[in-house]
Parts: sequence; C-alpha cells; structure tokens
Amino acid sequence: MAKSSKKDIERDEKKVLYKLMEDSSQSINDISDKLGFSRQKVWRIIKKLQDSKTIWGYTAIVDSEKLGMKNFLLLGKRNTKSLPKELVDLAVQRKLEKLAKNCNCILDDTFYLNGEYDFISTFKAAKLIDAKRYHEDFNRVYQGYIQKTMILEVLFPLRVMGILNPDVDKLNDFF
Repeated sequence: MAKSSKKDIERDEKKVLYKLMEDSSQSINDISDKLGFSRQKVWRIIKKLQDSKTIWGYTAIVDSEKLGMKNFLLLGKRNTKSLPKELVDLAVQRKLEKLAKNCNCILDDTFYLNGEYDFISTFKAAKLIDAKRYHEDFNRVYQGYIQKTMILEVLFPLRVMGILNPDVDKLNDFF
C-alpha cells in the first residue's frame, strides 16, 4: 500500500479534528465510522495530535446557570511598562486561578489580544460582588502595569466553543 502524502495526512488530521470539535465525547469507533477510517488510523491521528499539542485537552460545556453562576469577561489594556517575570508567571503557573477562587470565581479562558485591549479573561461567579472583588484583586496585583480594565456580564451565551446553546429560544427574552 502506498504511503500517504503529507497533504493527505494533514487533510485526514483536519477531518478528525473537526469531528472532535463537533463533539469531543465521541468514541474512536464513532469517528472512524463517520469518516470511513479504520479505528487504528483515528487512534494514531489523535495520539499524534495530542503529542504535538495540537489537541490540548477535552472539556464539557456546562450551562453556568445550572451551577448557579453567571459568566463575566475581564478586559484589560496594559501600559507600556514591561511586566516582571513574577507577574507573567502568575498567569503561566495558574496562580490567577487561585486569585479567582479566593473571590469565589472560576477562571475559564485567557487570551492575549491585538487591538484596543491587550487581554481578555472569561470567568464565572455566582454574584456580581464576587466578580467585582476578582476585578479589584486583579487590578491590585497588576497595579502599575495596567492602564485600564473593565468587567462585563454575559447576558446570553449564544455559542460556546463552537457549540450552539441548546436553549437558544431564551435569546428572545433579550429582544
């Protein structure tokens, strides 16, 4: 049997990735059946993608309301001062999760941006006061390095991680 070209391998990897992005709880058998690949081929592709850190992990998308929580965004704009290594390490070593947890918040995602703002973090909190406390603690930790921050409350998550909210009919409540 002829070896696959690099282009064919990349195409097959993308097919598997798209299936996992649709539903990461699918079994290898389900993916192989849907794509017409052997089970072993799908397993090898997934293993290779995990080893190369193309796949970082798997997660469940949970309705925050059912946890008694709301979703918030923390937007931030840095000033021109360079961050010292210990402040960079707060994010890298997951110490911001501890800061959030001390305020009864759960840190979800953090992205560094190019645009008007330099970063955005998404997090959950049961109460607005907890979100504000996390916002204040964050500003205190990064004092002197942040020009401006703000928090926003998410009113309705229409799509999360590419998955459409199953309660999309609730969106009408906002209009």
